[in-house]
Amino acid sequence: MPRVTVIIPHFNRAELLRETLDSLARQSESSWEAIVVDDGSAPEEWRMARSSFPDPRVAWIERDRIPKGPSTCRNIGLAQASGEFILFLDSDDLLAPWCLRNRLALAKDHPEADLLVFPVLIFNQSPGDCDQLWNRLGPEDEAIPRFLRSDPPWCVTSPLWKRSALLALAGFNEQVHYGDDAELHLRALLAGLAVRQFPDALPDAFVRRSDLARTTNTISPELIESRRERLREGSRLLRQPPTASFLAVWEGQYFVEAEFLLFNIPQPAEAVDRVLDDWQRATSPGWRRRLVVRSYFALALVSKRHVYLVLRAARRLAMTLLPPDYFPTAGGGQPARANEAMMDEVRSGHPDRPAGLAQPCPGKRSGEADARLVPIEPPLRQ
Repeated sequence: MPRVTVIIPHFNRAELLRETLDSLARQSESSWEAIVVDDGSAPEEWRMARSSFPDPRVAWIERDRIPKGPSTCRNIGLAQASGEFILFLDSDDLLAPWCLRNRLALAKDHPEADLLVFPVLIFNQSPGDCDQLWNRLGPEDEAIPRFLRSDPPWCVTSPLWKRSALLALAGFNEQVHYGDDAELHLRALLAGLAVRQFPDALPDAFVRRSDLARTTNTISPELIESRRERLREGSRLLRQPPTASFLAVWEGQYFVEAEFLLFNIPQPAEAVDRVLDDWQRATSPGWRRRLVVRSYFALALVSKRHVYLVLRAARRLAMTLLPPDYFPTAGGGQPARANEAMMDEVRSGHPDRPAGLAQPCPGKRSGEADARLVPIEPPLRQ
């Protein structure tokens, strides 16, 4: 039985998928299987994908139910997985050669962990051409508030999961197409699963940043409804003790979603109004807050095209009257870069530390900030 099952949803990316599978074939740990679940690719793309990588450790499956989307594909893969551990990998992303060996070694050292979380590096064309981390990992008690503020400290490829823990959670919510991994991670944290983060580990996975179209980034009525479902599901989870205290943080996400619709879809009035109705039902805000929010969006809908200065002034006023969680800063204002020594290890493909294992910073004292992570100045809010 393989120790790790790597689950890869795929849609019309045969050439990039080959790179992804090549990175899996280069692993120093050989006890793995991969399950590629196709999400309705064009027949030629799917044929090319299957013929490009004839490794018996790779199973090829087609999505056989609705809804379409990566959440459904990942759940189909999970149902077929036989590994003790699960790793989710997107079809355009890559793994470092030391990834599986590193993660399994730390899983052995931490048998209590349901999921172990590792740093992930951004790349453009090849790993090592960008020194920006996907996001910073931080204290474990910050994880829930960060997910609630849409500042997820880790992405879908960051964790190594125990398969039993994922099955207990029933996998991904298939109705959530955008932020589906953040929704799963939040559920895991709220359910009390044991999470261990390794912020000092050498990055072992690489997330591609490109202009390629993504189905989860293409605004459609289905995506808009899926984003509403994410908000409703989050509110449902947070209404019950002991997590009810987090609902006040989560309510800001309704405002964030309404602003997203305001600036990103044509004729947004009806969609914004539906989100604000959901917000009132879910959080029961006081009349003053309702007045501020409704007045802001009423003015914004009128002025955004022709009197933009009025909109900017209205938003600044709203920022003084509403809680800070209504205006979260992307990345929490503390994104990070890997320093040159770490980048040299990544670029070499042969890190100095055995199998890329985590090690503390030399001379680092307890509680001291990681000297290898260089803060990036956050952008000014619009």
